[in-house]
Amino acid sequence: MTDEPTPIGGRARRGQAPIACICPQCGYEAQKTAGVPCRSMTCPKCGIPLMGK
Repeated sequence: MTDEPTPIGGRARRGQAPIACICPQCGYEAQKTAGVPCRSMTCPKCGIPLMGK
């Protein structure tokens, strides 16, 4: 294991699945649905893919 900073989004909490999906641009937050990747959802305000929180 390296001492690199923890990445933002996705599995940022060391292997645990995200608890919510968030827009990296405006901060819009949506509930995470099991089995559906956050990146497959888009922000209704910006239209860009969401990231795991």
